[in-house]
Amino acid sequence: MIKKQLAVAIGAALTFGAANVANAGVFTSTANLSGNFNISGFADANPNTYQIQLTGLTGLVDLYVPSTGLVSAERQGTVTVDYGGAVPLVSSTPSWISLGTGAITTSGLTGTHFVYDFTSNTFTSDGSAVSGGSFTGSASALNLLLGNMFGPLGATIGTGSVSVVHSLGGGNWTIDVTETDVGGTGFSGIFAALDAAPGSLTDGKIDGTFSIVNGGVRVTVPEPASMALVGLGLAGMAALRRRKAA
Repeated sequence: MIKKQLAVAIGAALTFGAANVANAGVFTSTANLSGNFNISGFADANPNTYQIQLTGLTGLVDLYVPSTGLVSAERQGTVTVDYGGAVPLVSSTPSWISLGTGAITTSGLTGTHFVYDFTSNTFTSDGSAVSGGSFTGSASALNLLLGNMFGPLGATIGTGSVSVVHSLGGGNWTIDVTETDVGGTGFSGIFAALDAAPGSLTDGKIDGTFSIVNGGVRVTVPEPASMALVGLGLAGMAALRRRKAA
């Protein structure tokens, strides 16, 4: 079971890609990507600082990051992860499944639409060339945007912050992460638990190969009119309650 959760973790994390607007308030991030992964540094003296290396990449990631606010998310796609076991792990979700709702908060992003093409080694932010970047967001929000990457384990991540510095080029994607844990074990704690699971090498790293076919995370942002209706409804309920109390 823990290995299957790892497959979902790696796969859904990698669906965190650029997006296109389906219609007003709905944004779909997609990924068709394959390569190698190596996650390390989560079991040393500074576990909250670690590195994710994706190498030998081919394919495309298309990512849209919605504005700060309340969103609902869904995911779909087929992810195959080979961590060195007897049989590669496959997580297939052909139809959209709900991930829940939450508040998205990010800072430091330059742009909202990112396209990373590792086959041609061209990377853009809102149409302009980039070679990497940095941003900070809440751990719970990132878990939602990444497709609830740890499934049931995601509930233990907590509500701390995650700061990312990443670089792109030559078919590689290097991601340096610094996080704080509030009310949970954080991403690093989950990596350590996966590394220590029965059958693992317990060598302070999680590595292997992966492929994503038609991976996607669909985020819906309530439109202002919908939010206004919610506000009016709440105001009406409050007025009714006051009237009954009187």
